Amino acid sequence: MRLYFRPLPGLTFITAIFLVILISLGTWQYQRLQWKTTLLAEIDEAANAAPWKSLMTVETALDTDMPLDFHRIEFTAEYQPIDQAFHVYKPTKPGISWDQYVPAREGMDEVFVNIGPVKDANKEAPLVLPRGPVKIAGYVRRAQKLGWLAPKSTPEQNRWFGFNPIPETNEWAVKSPGITTQYYIDASDGASSAADLTPKRPDIANNHLDYMLTWYSFALIWLVIYFILHKRRGRFGREPA
Repeated sequence: MRLYFRPLPGLTFITAIFLVILISLGTWQYQRLQWKTTLLAEIDEAANAAPWKSLMTVETALDTDMPLDFHRIEFTAEYQPIDQAFHVYKPTKPGISWDQYVPAREGMDEVFVNIGPVKDANKEAPLVLPRGPVKIAGYVRRAQKLGWLAPKSTPEQNRWFGFNPIPETNEWAVKSPGITTQYYIDASDGASSAADLTPKRPDIANNHLDYMLTWYSFALIWLVIYFILHKRRGRFGREPA
């Protein structure tokens, strides 16, 4: 007995399209799984590492591609004069609030520091910052690019929806020449040193393995149905020798 197969043209064409789509989706989820697993491992490594003592260490980490997101840090810097903080939307209930970012300089290195939220009603209040060197303790955060679904920022109203001001306008680059936007510091109130901070990690779901198996399973199920339909129509099976 030998195997025979006489495919139905229309069904075969549709099956080929479905298989390409389903396998592509499964492969994309596999790639996302690899990326997310590496990301979480890097965050865990940075969060549990010994705290850094200067911005120079962060710059070195950037140059050498070391894990830095959520790394604890403490450094002494001076807040730079600025009329109003750089405001980034912060989801809260109830009402609306904004995270406030101000530039701080340590030697030749300058970085934006998140000094905490402010209610929308108090957004225009005068900014009061300590003068002279201050000790800042917090977490290093890598600046993230805005997704295409993010609301459009309005610089003229100081309404931003992601920390990365320079790509949208050079206004802040002019106010603070040479400032980096690759990372910022999430300052922690009440912490005298980075050693007092507990390791901090984001709650990031990693369900891509389930999604990958789901798409690949759909592809396999469709393929089984495809051959069952051919078998019922006598187009697939074994014929006598």
